Amino acid sequence: MIKKYLSLLILAVVFLSACEKETRSLKEIEDETIQSYLRTNNLTGFTKDSTGFYFKVISLGTGDVIGYPTFVGVSQTTTSINKSVNYEFSKYNPQFNYVGYITPTSWRESMLNIRKGGELRIITPSYLAFGKDGSGSTLPGNAILDTKLSVANDADRPSYEDALIREYLTENNLTATKDANGIYYNIETLGTGAAITPTSSIKVAYTGKLLTGAIFDQALPANPLTISLANTIEGWKLAVPLIKVGGKIKIYIPSRFGYGANAQSTIPANSILEFEIQVIE
Repeated sequence: MIKKYLSLLILAVVFLSACEKETRSLKEIEDETIQSYLRTNNLTGFTKDSTGFYFKVISLGTGDVIGYPTFVGVSQTTTSINKSVNYEFSKYNPQFNYVGYITPTSWRESMLNIRKGGELRIITPSYLAFGKDGSGSTLPGNAILDTKLSVANDADRPSYEDALIREYLTENNLTATKDANGIYYNIETLGTGAAITPTSSIKVAYTGKLLTGAIFDQALPANPLTISLANTIEGWKLAVPLIKVGGKIKIYIPSRFGYGANAQSTIPANSILEFEIQVIE
């Protein structure tokens, strides 16, 4: 009889323990997971927001104060502490929007603690991120996100874009010369043919890319483009005459000499453009 009562008592304890675990909320479970992640990886200096996300100011920034009316350019790299996630907005193609439309909420709320040019690290529980359903194939459900986020200091856009071009050249071990307009160029072959003027009609093979590496336009040597240089973007008018017919040049064009704030079908607004151009005739 005593053994029977002991068995029942043990079962009751196990049952109650199981019930206790099952009644923990998702918020409690994920908070414990985040805290364990911070301890295991020796991550310090994080502040817990009252809603449940954690953030750390890596760099305060020196630009404009960020508030809900602010228009910001955000670059970020996101992984997850419990799922397979690789989600990114390249610094060479940041996502521009008003702070109030930035998602998830943890990102925009954290931004209020820095200025433009600043950087944050944010850990967002799934219920404050993309929930149980996730977002497309990139962000699975129930993913706790670990994000490194930067806000572009673009009040002086020419200086901001010039710094990006220099970073890109350095990171890719490229050399280029900066002209008086702010366009960077590298003459690969000068050419021995006729001189080119801003009104010349030219036949060219070229590849146009964003600094992310995405090709947005191309004409191969087997099927070159014939066009008046006067009908091209300003960057071409300024840089292509640096070579002669038969020449080849690579140019890095600030957005003001490309399409500026006017987005094209495959070119986001305010994009720096990279072209490799060969003038055939």
